[in-house]
Formats: sequence, structure tokens, C-alpha cells
Amino acid sequence: MTKKYLRMTLNERFQHLNLFINFTLLVITGFALKYPEAFWVSPITDAPLGMTFRGFLHRLCGVAIVTLSGYHLLYCGFTERGRGIIKDMIPGLKDAKDTWETLKNNFFINRPAKEIKMGRFNFREKSEYLGLIWGTIVMTVTGFILWFKTEWLMYFPMWTYDVARAIHFYEAILATLTIIVWHFYSVVFNPDIYPMSWAWITGNLTEHEMKMEHGLELEKIKAGERGELKEFGEAAAIGGGRVYPLPEGKEKNFSLRRLVGTVKDLNETMKDWKGTQEKDSK
Repeated sequence: MTKKYLRMTLNERFQHLNLFINFTLLVITGFALKYPEAFWVSPITDAPLGMTFRGFLHRLCGVAIVTLSGYHLLYCGFTERGRGIIKDMIPGLKDAKDTWETLKNNFFINRPAKEIKMGRFNFREKSEYLGLIWGTIVMTVTGFILWFKTEWLMYFPMWTYDVARAIHFYEAILATLTIIVWHFYSVVFNPDIYPMSWAWITGNLTEHEMKMEHGLELEKIKAGERGELKEFGEAAAIGGGRVYPLPEGKEKNFSLRRLVGTVKDLNETMKDWKGTQEKDSK
């Protein structure tokens, strides 16, 4: 049986599914407003009150994304695993080195290709995550400006509204292309994991997938299973640092019989000590 490694908990998979559904609906309903004559928009425009419903659904999904973002902040701030995710998502010098070596592999500068061992989150995933944070902030701010146009223009000139609309549109294009070109390749079209990485459904990665994308993390996990002391450049899922071995010569399994024997021996020792003290006092 192929060994599995936990990648996403049920909670994290729910967050990802929520993001996937709402982002997809935002893309469809958003570009439908910009390109109402496109062939794929006809099911919306031909339906009674179709464009009215489009606007309602677009705003509803936007609020859902903002709500999910708030929940994700609470998850990362108040759960041990969430704090571990944030800690492991912080880019470091090793990510820059991994990016450079990956480019050299892709352009055949490294011959043969160099094996790159990456941590829990590789440089691509960190870039996507930081991009998601940036995109969510930009789209939320500009989205509310477009939603509450009248209130905004009471305090700011018209050109600020036009700027917000342009930013909202081009950021939407950038976000859509990032998902289709970058993310979909990483989790779907990559020959090493085709037809798809099932982690977003099952929550697990195979050992082959771990070795290909998170070799350093796999070494950490295996070292922990063997009880070896090992230093790691990347933080662990929770807490990070070292994995300490059991002292040599000690049994790994807890023995109730051995514990009872130790207590009995201690009790006899105390009795002998008390007897000796009484004799000395007499």
C-alpha cells in the first residue's frame, strides 16, 4: 500500500473549496459585465433578469470571499497548525536559491538536472499565497468602491473611481491568468502528477509527490519517525526545530509491569531506610 502524507486537513480543504467556488463565480459574473456580447455570456443575458442576478451573485461571492478571508485570519492566528502554516509560508533565502536552480534545470543549464529538496511549502506555493493575499486586498478595496459609487463620489473626485475600476479589471485578469496558467499547471497539467493532485480532495500526498515537491519536509517526517536528531533549514508543520531521539538502551514502549516493579523496589528501599533510622535512634 502506498504511504500517504497529510497535506490538507478537512478544515483546510473546506476553505480551499469555498475559495475555488466563489473565485470561479466571481470570474464568470465579473467578465460577463465587461463582455456582455461574448458567446459564453448568452445564458446569463438571455435569462429573465439575468444581468440583475449577475450583479447580485457577483456581490454575494465577493462578500463570501471577504468572510472566508476573515475566517482564514482567525484560523492562522488562533490554531497551532494555522500559525505553523504562516511560519512556513515566510519566504527565505533558500526559496531564492530553489527558484534559481529550477530555472537552471528548465533551461538545461544544469546537466543532468539538479535534485532540489524543498520544504513544506515550495517557492511556487509561497508566491501564490502571497499573491492571493495581495489580490484579495486590492479586489476588496476596489470592489467596495465600485459597489458604493455614490457614497464614494461624495468625498472623492471621479478620477479616483475610474482608477479603481481600471485596477479592479486588470487585477481580475492577472488573478485569472495566474490560476489558469500557473496554479492549474502545478496541480493538474504537471506531468509528474497528471491528471491531478488529489490533495485538495483527499487531503493527502503520495510519497512520490512529497519527494518531488517537498523533499526536505519528507526527510524531516522520516527522521521523526526514526527518532533521529536532525537539523532542518525549514520549519516543521508545527513549531519547527529539532526532532529528538529516545535515549539509547531505553525501551520505546511503555511497560506497566516495569513501572509497578520500580514502585515496589522504591517502597522496599524506603522501608529499609526507615528501619535503619529507627535502629540508629535507639
